[in-house]
Amino acid sequence: MSLTTNYGKEVSSIIDIIEDKKGQDIKVYDMRGKSPFFDYSIVCTGSSSRNIEAIATDIKKSLENIRNVEGLDECNWVLIDSGDIIISIFSKDAREYYQLDSFYEGVNNHDEEF
Repeated sequence: MSLTTNYGKEVSSIIDIIEDKKGQDIKVYDMRGKSPFFDYSIVCTGSSSRNIEAIATDIKKSLENIRNVEGLDECNWVLIDSGDIIISIFSKDAREYYQLDSFYEGVNNHDEEF
């Protein structure tokens, strides 16, 4: 099953960047029809603050529409708001602490494709 078919070119491009930068535990939550604010939430874990920064930097370069970026100073949890797509890049400890994945419990999760 093609990611482009499931998500579209922009989400697939973000996933490719995360994979190229060795991001881990990538989850894509399909929020279409469930949230009035965004269509997809992408969550991943970086192996270090440098890795998190590298993932965030490359994603920022690839997106045309970025509304806001939060957390780059600490690189514990970087949030990129690109309108229809929200990207969260966590350190392992921050991901365990905030448990954002449990917030999306019951939402279509397409992590089996990564």
